[in-house]
Amino acid sequence: MKAPQQRQRYIAAGGLALLVALAAVIGSVDSTTSFRVCFGVLLFIICVGQLKVAADLYKHRNNLLLQLFQPDSLSLFVTAGAIATLASLLFAFPEYDASCALHQPIILTSITFMGNLLIGRAWRIGSIISSTTAFAASGDEIDAIGLARLKVMNVLSTLSQLGRYVGSRGREKIGRNNIQRSIRKAITFADSIFVVMVLLINQLVLQIIYLSVPSLRMGSVETLEGEGHYTCESRTGPYVLIVGIVLAAIPFGISLLINIESKGVPDKFRELDEIAASMASSFWVLLATLPTVGMIGQAQPNARTYLLAASVLSVVLPLSYNIAKVRLQNVTSTGLARGNANSKQGTSIQRQQTRRTVSDLSSSSRDGKVQDDPQILQAAEETAVMGKMFGTMGSTVTVKAVAMNRDILTLFKVEGDDFSWEAGFTLSEIHSLGPKSLEVVVETLIGSSKLWHIIFLSNPDNEEAKRRDIKCCMDALEIFEIAPAKKQLSDRSVIFPAYSFMNAIAKTMANVPPNNMSREEFEETMAENFVKETHYQQYHHCRALAFQADVMKRHGKYEDALSVIDEMKSIYDPQLHSRVLVKEYVTDQCSDLVAASTFWLNHYGRNDEAVRLCDQVVDTMLPEIESTELLTKLTILTPICRTLTNQTQTSAAKKALELFRTHVSDPAALAGKKAHPAMSMCVPIMIILKCCSSGGEPYADLSTDVAYMLNRNDPVWLETTCLAFLDAAWSTMCAQACMCLAKITGCNSQLQDKSSALIKEGLKCLEESANTLKKEDGTIVNSMAHSYYSQILSELENLSAPV
Repeated sequence: MKAPQQRQRYIAAGGLALLVALAAVIGSVDSTTSFRVCFGVLLFIICVGQLKVAADLYKHRNNLLLQLFQPDSLSLFVTAGAIATLASLLFAFPEYDASCALHQPIILTSITFMGNLLIGRAWRIGSIISSTTAFAASGDEIDAIGLARLKVMNVLSTLSQLGRYVGSRGREKIGRNNIQRSIRKAITFADSIFVVMVLLINQLVLQIIYLSVPSLRMGSVETLEGEGHYTCESRTGPYVLIVGIVLAAIPFGISLLINIESKGVPDKFRELDEIAASMASSFWVLLATLPTVGMIGQAQPNARTYLLAASVLSVVLPLSYNIAKVRLQNVTSTGLARGNANSKQGTSIQRQQTRRTVSDLSSSSRDGKVQDDPQILQAAEETAVMGKMFGTMGSTVTVKAVAMNRDILTLFKVEGDDFSWEAGFTLSEIHSLGPKSLEVVVETLIGSSKLWHIIFLSNPDNEEAKRRDIKCCMDALEIFEIAPAKKQLSDRSVIFPAYSFMNAIAKTMANVPPNNMSREEFEETMAENFVKETHYQQYHHCRALAFQADVMKRHGKYEDALSVIDEMKSIYDPQLHSRVLVKEYVTDQCSDLVAASTFWLNHYGRNDEAVRLCDQVVDTMLPEIESTELLTKLTILTPICRTLTNQTQTSAAKKALELFRTHVSDPAALAGKKAHPAMSMCVPIMIILKCCSSGGEPYADLSTDVAYMLNRNDPVWLETTCLAFLDAAWSTMCAQACMCLAKITGCNSQLQDKSSALIKEGLKCLEESANTLKKEDGTIVNSMAHSYYSQILSELENLSAPV
């Protein structure tokens, strides 16, 4: 390792000596040609050095730590500086109109682009960190500077939304809600570059006007007759130049504002000091060069050229070094540039200084209250931000985020121990966690569970990911339950997502409950604990009651679930709670369960209540759902439409058809392949609704629907997913669609052969339903779904019986 480092030092020293020698030669030559050659070589060497930094940044762009500082943007940043450096050579050729006209737009546009890149990087990283930093204290009122920063960030987010709107051809809407929710979306390199280019428009427009209008454009003017001295001048004066300089300076001021210190944002992710230091050095150089340029006038053209180039370099080089080169050095000097397979390399230095010892475990709670270690919390905070940024910035390296979460958890292990997903934490380690440390560990385990779930969904055969997905969530619940520091927390909302996520896991994945508990006992206990924890926090309490009702209905206790939903409805306010529930839990399960209960009420003969509740959901809950959340609308409107089609009046079925078509079917068709795969359910549901609303008469696209039902090819997972969320086997719903079509086609002599085929297809679907709805021992899986199956089976058998 030492030999390459020494070689690099010798190369750097030799390069510096060469630059000094060239500068000395430039100062001693009288010939214009010699000056230009030496000056060109000097600028060329500097430009090559900048391009080398840009190439190294691009080369190491996949490095784990460097990714956090956006190497693609940094590479463009240094390249823009290199272009400005090379363009400074044009100062040496004032006798040419082209050089006079071009040096200003090239240099000013390049420098403006550099400033805009600082803004784009700061906005991108600032948006992510401000939304993902979870461990910093907050609550102080925002000051005037912080408010200004927030406004600038919102403006930049609006520009990003504009880019997404244009890119999606109008499908993605622009608005306050989208701006707030965009934090949860991936903020990509393309998003930041779009913002950069939009901010560059004013400078580009100015320079295009400058080049297009002869009276504004600089040209070559001979200053001393007979001596061949030239200068660049504009007939209208330096006004365009001054405006261009102001436009180039504004981005650096904005970047300083965005990078001001704010709570929850680690210092290593802010570039305020680096930008300020660069601007300070530029200021002192410009303070020397620009007045000197004015004093010597046109008498010493070579000196004037050298000073103007030095002025440009004083802006470009400090920024290139402090912002880009230092980042690259920090990576290459620690030996991390060679690989990026394990994030533990990046945090090993932190962990050497923040490891916990056995003595910490015994002494941390002597005063009766467990204390936090500030050093460990700071290291955990920075590592958590890094891990979350990989996903939020559009990276696909989920495994890296998992590895960084493991590093966070290792910080809370005793000295010498690494965290193991299988072993977890010992009882003594759990008892030693302070209140803030407990929040960090629990939140990291929940985040890890979600990451393992993503890995499992990408490869359902990955049993390790499935096992760790469930275990991380269960460990978070167990640690929070037994940790003494739990009593010191005034806000326990950190554990709520674990209950919610565990409920989702219980719906879709097989898991073995702990302590030899039955599945029903485990889920009911978990739901009761969730309700108890959220009792004094209203919207969380609503979510917990919805969770409890969901568990009850999953185990066939529909009457009990309806009682819990009645309690939840007395608290739940859709306008107040729906959007915040979506922000906290991804979906609003409260509205899902209220909608589902309409069909339960109808099933138990409480029809008037069911219809009133349908109207309530449509009037108060449906408007709170974003137009793009088609899957949520499908989940909510399906039970409502089923309830309405069970009414005797055809008008109710027509209302159901119009609701489903407007809110689900038509938007899904417009989204096309971009829609969730579950939206394929729309076609059979629409067929049922069209048949019920037609009063048994043929309708316009009847033949198309018949062909679809006889040739459909549904994914296997729809069967159990539909059962979990809609209380019906998907095959039963398809059987109903076939039955409805068979009734209409059976009355038409020309389509009677289709009627027979549809009945046969429906009975075939019901055979699949029978397998889905009964276990091997004959136990019914879902009583509501089985009742629905029995009803459709009876009607189809009657249709198939000979007259």
